Formats: sequence, C-alpha cells, structure tokens
Amino acid sequence: MILKVTRLLPVFFSISMLVSCSEESRGFHEYESNKTLQEVMEDAEFAITEKNFRITGYLHIGKSIRDRGNTGFPSYEMILFCNLSYAQEMLTIDPSFVNYCPQRISVREQDQKIIIGTALLPEQTGNRKMDDFAAKINTILRDIVKYAAEEDLFLLDRDHEI
Repeated sequence: MILKVTRLLPVFFSISMLVSCSEESRGFHEYESNKTLQEVMEDAEFAITEKNFRITGYLHIGKSIRDRGNTGFPSYEMILFCNLSYAQEMLTIDPSFVNYCPQRISVREQDQKIIIGTALLPEQTGNRKMDDFAAKINTILRDIVKYAAEEDLFLLDRDHEI
C-alpha cells in the first residue's frame, strides 16, 4: 500500500502544478484558504500595507447582488490599492498600463472555501523594462495573496519592500 501511494505522489504533484499553472496562464494568481472571509480580508489588508501600498477602496460585489434580491449569492469582495511610486514608474515606462491601476485583490466564497486572488501584470510585453517591472510587482502581489491565505502569519517576505 505504501508503495502504491508513493508512486501516486508525483502524479498528484503534477496535477496540482497544472492547476496552478493554468490559473497563472490566465493571468490570475489564486490560493484557497480555510480561514473565514473576514480573516482573509484582514490579513490581506495587513499584507497590502506592509508592502507599502495604500488601500484606496473596496467593492462589495456579492453584497450588492444580494441587495438586489438574490439572497443566496456568495460573497465577492475586492480590495483596491496603489503605491504612487510604483504607479509613476509603471506609467513612465508605458502609459497604457494605467488600465492595470489600481491593483486589486479579490476574496470570494466558493464551494465552502475562501479563494483569494489577484490579476497579474503581463510579463512578456516586448518591452524589457516593463517586463522587469511587472515581474517585480507580480512577486509582491503573489506574496500578499499567499500571506492572506496561509494560516501561519509569520510568512510575510519583507525582502520585496521599497
């Protein structure tokens, strides 16, 4: 029995990597969390501010849909945030990237789990300066999402600060 399980481990690992890669290929980075929606929101807010971003607003999409009469609709929350120094750098490189402002973290209920995610900046634009900048920001976004999803709150990687 142990031998069979051992043989299956690489298969399970490969499948989990494919699921993760498929989300990344769509431009999203997501984690599942066993924490409550409120805990994930609070931890995301903390991680965002620790990475030197300012929260600029919230969207309560699920609540708005429930308020329109669909009382069973799950929660969908968005946290909007920005770092003006990063925004200036990005817009100096490519003004069209204003379409990615502000950065966003989504938190949603799905299948009795909480999913936290973010849209990543494109890293293959043909502009090396923008690609390098996007890679830097995407690392920060992944760190924020991971921190908010994880149970261990001592994971925040402070190496990616300004």
